[in-house]
Amino acid sequence: MTRASVKRGAIIGTVFLLSLIVVTTVRATDPFEKVKLTPSVKTYLVIKNINVREKPLTKSKRVGQFRNKSVVKAVGKAKGTKWVAVQKDGKNFGFVYGTALVPMIDGKLTEPINGNLSTKTVGKMKLPPCHYQIQFEGRVKVEGDMQVTSDYQLPVQCDYKKKPIKFTATMFITELPYLDNRKPVYQINVDVHNIPMEDEDVFSSTILYHFLKKEITFDGVNKEDMRNAAKIANMKAANVIEALKGAVVMAHRSWGPKIWIALAKAEDQ
Repeated sequence: MTRASVKRGAIIGTVFLLSLIVVTTVRATDPFEKVKLTPSVKTYLVIKNINVREKPLTKSKRVGQFRNKSVVKAVGKAKGTKWVAVQKDGKNFGFVYGTALVPMIDGKLTEPINGNLSTKTVGKMKLPPCHYQIQFEGRVKVEGDMQVTSDYQLPVQCDYKKKPIKFTATMFITELPYLDNRKPVYQINVDVHNIPMEDEDVFSSTILYHFLKKEITFDGVNKEDMRNAAKIANMKAANVIEALKGAVVMAHRSWGPKIWIALAKAEDQ
């Protein structure tokens, strides 16, 4: 790598007056410096061509544009508005009106997540202790939709009535909001396979990750008569990893007696 050299010149007049050239640097103004920002999702998907404004005002000077399907980074929202403060090439850039943006999260894991599920009495059922590992498989584009999911394998080992049970469940988290595109709420599913039911053989537990509230809530299951009937309390989740771990805990608490009986039978076969 070379560094450009800077040449200095001096002009000597007939009266021996030395003139010095003074170079001053002008620091670019930070467009967010005088704007009160509130928290937002860090990444957004652009869903239509949109102008970037110098200030959070429609009539403000246009400083650029983002094209449809671009992914942009954000540092917050202008307080009390739908204007999102965005960056370009790692630098503060300007404001984009929120109706052109969909908040995104990143479900990719750089390494597996290991965790333990402790013995716990939920309702009238004492849940068996388990060890699990969340293994990232990849991203999947949902056909006919702009939705993308991060998918995982979930190997689980449990001690059920002093008998070891091993099975592999699956998980996914939506990287775009699961219902309302403007609200950063994401769906997590934990699916236990080979469970005999009327119409299907997958028992699904659905958990919702509320990004701005930093918590997860239990949404329900696909087969009510097979779940643990006890209420499942909300849990704190400061990031995606905590949301995934908490989702496994909630799913474990939702597995009723019929699930464990089916898993024990499968282990015997």
